[in-house]
Amino acid sequence: METFTSAWVRHRGKVEYGQEKVREAGPGEVRVRIKACGVCGTDIHFFKEFPDEQPVPLGHEVAGIIESTGPGVRAPGVGTSVVIQNHIPCGMCDACLNQRPDACGHIRTYMDTQAGMAEYLVVPAAMAIAFGGLDFASATLAEPVTVALDLCREAAIRMNDTVLIMGPGTIGLSCVPIVKRQGASLVVVAGHGLSSIRGAHRKTVATSLGADAFVDTTDKGWKEKLLASYPGGFDRVIVTSPPNTIADGIALAGFRSSIVFDGISYQDDSVTFGANDFHFQKKRLIASHAIPNWGFPQALGLLIDGTIDPKLLLTHRYPFNRLEQALQDYGSPDLEIIKIAIEI
Repeated sequence: METFTSAWVRHRGKVEYGQEKVREAGPGEVRVRIKACGVCGTDIHFFKEFPDEQPVPLGHEVAGIIESTGPGVRAPGVGTSVVIQNHIPCGMCDACLNQRPDACGHIRTYMDTQAGMAEYLVVPAAMAIAFGGLDFASATLAEPVTVALDLCREAAIRMNDTVLIMGPGTIGLSCVPIVKRQGASLVVVAGHGLSSIRGAHRKTVATSLGADAFVDTTDKGWKEKLLASYPGGFDRVIVTSPPNTIADGIALAGFRSSIVFDGISYQDDSVTFGANDFHFQKKRLIASHAIPNWGFPQALGLLIDGTIDPKLLLTHRYPFNRLEQALQDYGSPDLEIIKIAIEI
């Protein structure tokens, strides 16, 4: 039987390539020949920390071609270029039947048992979103852009709002042109380490995407300086950095503001802030968690029309056999890395 290669973490700091049997697509499924997969921060976490000491499949930002379809699949057809939505609602629980699929308690995903960093993937046809106008590596950006879209929807940007975006990674940077299109009059991006090659490049990209200012959070008194420049704080704060920065976002948010976050931590996730000020200032703290991750057509459209220029975010491409090197390079302060795609 034909086999294919997939990438897993079974030991801390080591990528292991394994051989798996190629499976035929079952009823309602498609088999995808993967062409590219983006490297996500969760991949870095599993690779460097391996917290549960259980084998972990790598990769979930997938683009490829439909190679075969199972019984009952009408679309997408064989030969179609697709990106993969990695979580979909079940369609049968009370939440789904009450038109709240975002609250589905039986989310379907391939991520627990199949690697996106692999040559093949078999998924429900509903997960396969057709696209054109992008190369496969660039199309992998659609998945993190859906996360940015969810953040910006939750933030509910209004015309002429001032917006602070904390964390200039792929998701935070993607938020910049989205909130501008939503009507934001001012966008400030906060990140750390502008003195490094990595930090300086992210400042340049933030400006290219429409940011009006960039602040270095390693500077002494950066919050006080920011509030001096923008008295009253910001109407909306979007936090894509780790949870320990949420309190900073709350402090920088203005009266009747919203702070939306999606950053996670596998170590210290505690947050402390002054509840009285939060209460009397009528601030709101909102969690964004893009599961199921809606918005792939929107995300693809933003990439195709250049609102979010793939060339600015997709800074590096590595071949499949250099995945481990990509994971090691990802956080280097000496490289202009924002997003890495693995070409398979």
